[in-house]
Amino acid sequence: ISRSTESSALKRRRVEGRLLQNNHHFFLCGAQPFSAQVVLCIPMDLTAQIQQAKTALTRTSLGELSAVQLMRRFDSKYVIPEFWLPELILALSDDMRILQVEGQWDCRYENVYYEFPDDQFLMDHLRGKARRMKIRTRTYGSNGLAFLEVKQRFPGGKTVKHRILRSEGAGLSFAQNELDFLRAYVAKPEMLEPRLEGAFQRLTLVDFKKSERITLDRSLSSNLIAQTPNALMPGLAVVEIKQSRPDRYGPAQQWFRSKTMRRGLIARVTSVSKYTVARLNCDDSIAGRAYLATHRRLQEACSWAKDLQAQSRP
Repeated sequence: ISRSTESSALKRRRVEGRLLQNNHHFFLCGAQPFSAQVVLCIPMDLTAQIQQAKTALTRTSLGELSAVQLMRRFDSKYVIPEFWLPELILALSDDMRILQVEGQWDCRYENVYYEFPDDQFLMDHLRGKARRMKIRTRTYGSNGLAFLEVKQRFPGGKTVKHRILRSEGAGLSFAQNELDFLRAYVAKPEMLEPRLEGAFQRLTLVDFKKSERITLDRSLSSNLIAQTPNALMPGLAVVEIKQSRPDRYGPAQQWFRSKTMRRGLIARVTSVSKYTVARLNCDDSIAGRAYLATHRRLQEACSWAKDLQAQSRP
């Protein structure tokens, strides 16, 4: 074992020990391919447990992240119970670094999604179209920067994202330069309307050797414009693996497959869109047969995660 590998392994074991000292609720889950032989479960304070786990990772910055922008990429999405996050972070600590921006590693993201009056983008997703897009603004709580983004999905699973920086204090309406930007992707961008707000907490992990990023989103909420936010997929975290080329045998995928207690779509690759799920939750009149099965499985996953957490309490 190299000195650096040994040092990393010792660091991870020390963090595991601290987590177990601070968290008395755990159960055995069989042999694991990683050093964590127990499943850390039901932390008294999830944020504190994540904070403890993330100390096993080396920090990286926005400047270094520019080498792994991945504006053209392949995405794989998974949902897991939120309380599995500390264990996942530890499992990835040998391979990945954690992004820290302005001293923050657990960052707030706030999105506003735009639609045409006929909900074209939502309907394309509900109908299962391979070529589709989203238009949104995204504000980063860590540094206050906001971007206007166009996210395109192509046949074969490739994702391409385009974005421009917004002016400080920009509101829901688009400035002229933003309309000009959008005309490269849609006709009549002035017809776009703000439809939905969404927010979540995100941790970003980076593997520079493989040019790969993994985002861990939790505490999701959403609401139609001018309405009260509601929890979205409560108890679940969305894990997204972003790669320059598809690779299903990385450490995160191995960890997912090692979970002997996974059920349904938990810890399995799935097509989940926070925007689409939020719209279905907000409006029962929306008919989307192609996506309703996924929506039902997500609801079942929320219930299963809640039951598992309740059963594991002393």
